[in-house]
Formats: sequence, structure tokens, C-alpha cells
Amino acid sequence: LFRILRNCTASRYEINKSRMVRVSKYSQQAIAEMVKEHDFDFELRSHGLLQIFRTQEQLEAAKKDMAVLDAYNVKYEKLNVEGCIKAEPALIHVKDKIKGGLCYLEDQSANCFLFANHLTQACKDLGVKFDFNVNIQKINFKNNKIIGVQTDQGDYKADKYVIALGGNSADILSPLGINLPVYPVKGYSITMPIKSDVDAPQGTLMDETYKVAITRLGDIVRVAGIAELTGYDKTLSKSGDRITQFVLNDLFPKAVGKVSDDQLWAGLRPMTPDGTPIIGKTPYENLFLNTGHGTLGWTMSLGSGKIINSIVSGQAPEINIEGLDMFRYQ
Repeated sequence: LFRILRNCTASRYEINKSRMVRVSKYSQQAIAEMVKEHDFDFELRSHGLLQIFRTQEQLEAAKKDMAVLDAYNVKYEKLNVEGCIKAEPALIHVKDKIKGGLCYLEDQSANCFLFANHLTQACKDLGVKFDFNVNIQKINFKNNKIIGVQTDQGDYKADKYVIALGGNSADILSPLGINLPVYPVKGYSITMPIKSDVDAPQGTLMDETYKVAITRLGDIVRVAGIAELTGYDKTLSKSGDRITQFVLNDLFPKAVGKVSDDQLWAGLRPMTPDGTPIIGKTPYENLFLNTGHGTLGWTMSLGSGKIINSIVSGQAPEINIEGLDMFRYQ
């Protein structure tokens, strides 16, 4: 918690935000390249992202974000209430609840589950082997080199190893003397079929008050957000479900029907104290990290993959990777 508090200053916010924007933009370029190369149908939509502000104070605070966006040439528009309704017509029903917004013009949304399945198959076609449901028991090392991984399904040996274990990364690395500040933070999502297309969102929205995102994925809507410190417990709580449902019904009251239990989900986000992922080398010469992406795992996915691929291969990454590795915490 102390490390988190240290990052709660205007100067640290600007540094951390710039790092996240750097990786996110690179990842967006990588996805565009992937789409050109492969015929993946993963419900990609290019409607931008609308960040909704419910108070005047939030509008004023957004100026810090705009300064960072300008510095990194991220295209956006500051919108009044009428502009928000033009971007998302269904907000006409709740225009008295919003004060304005920021529209991130180049943002996209897509179904990460469909994408991951397509990508898995494409890798298999190239000869890649996936071993699922394998539990790591121990990472063996000698001096400053990893010499193998013990699992419940046998031992694995390789020339180089990449840890991409999300919220479990810290526990796995602790016996190696690596104190990695990655913490599991529980979030919730609701996925529901659209009942009325004209009353549903057309793209993606972020409610700045409740930190909840609403995303259109084809003929369904997914609402995700909330942050609970519960360790590794993924039990659905009524409070988390209640907030996500409230935001959806509050902004789009006519879009969907009632929520059933099978439409609810909870998962663990791998958060770092500064919100920036940890990508790069470790004290072990053949061990590398790609973890700690927090709420932006999908956003930063391909970009992070390309960065770690370059590092593992001994090549120079295509973008500036300053401040992304674990050594920034020393």
C-alpha cells in the first residue's frame, strides 16, 4: 500500500500514464498488423471510447489526462453533454446525469476470448504446442540461471523462460528471491444480450465516477469494473454485482433485460503499485517477465508480446521500454 501511495502524486501520475499510453499505442498498431495478416473475426469495433463525467470536478481533473494525451499524440475530443449524446445516442435518456466527457477517437473494442482462440489456432498451425491445466510446483535454478520447472505433469526444460502468470507471478517468483509487486485485485463483469439496439451503447464507455466500463460486443453488452482486495478469492459478492448492474441500468435503462447468475463473472487483475506492467529482464540471465498489466491486459496484449519477444531474442524493441522492467522498483 505504501508503494501505491508513493505513486499518488501529479508527477508520478504523468510518468506512469505516459508509460501505459506508450505500450497501449504500440499494441494497437500490432493488432492492426495482425488483422491485415490474418482473417480473424473477433468482433472488432472502431467506435472510440467515451469517458463519461458526472461532475464538474471530474471535467476539471481530466485536464491532467489531456496533457499526457497531447504529449503522445493520442487523438481525443472534449465533449459537452450534446457531444456525448452524439457519440452515444442512447444517452439521450439520461442526459441530466452527465456533465460531459472525453472521446478517445482511435480506441477500439473487441472480444478477447474470440481473439485468443483464433490466435491459439494460428500458433498451432505453425507448430506451437500448448499444455493447458499444468500447475507449477517449483522453479529450479543454479547461480543466476533457471535450469528447469517442476510441475504436476512432469519437468520442463528450456533455454529461456518467460513468466506471464498474472496475479500468481509474485508467489511463483518469491522462492527465487524476486520480490515482485504484483497483487491480485478482484473485478467483476456482467455479459448480457441486447434487448433494444437503439437503446444500447454502440461502442465503449467508461463511467469515471464508478470506474466501470460498458462495452458493445456484437449483439451483447459487457460491463466490467470494481476493485476489491480479497487475495485470490474469486467468489462473487453482492456489492460488486450490484454496482456493475447499477451503472448499466443507470446509463442504459432500456438496453437489456434482467441479469441471471450465469451472466456474472469475477476475476483477478494483476495490479502493480504504479499501474504499469512489468516487462523485461530479471536478475536471472534466462528468465524474463511479462506481467502486471492490471485492467489493461487486453489493451496491451500484443504490444507487450512483441516487446518481450524482442528482449528474449536479444533484439532492440521497436519502442522505448524505459521504466517497464522490474528494476524500477529498486
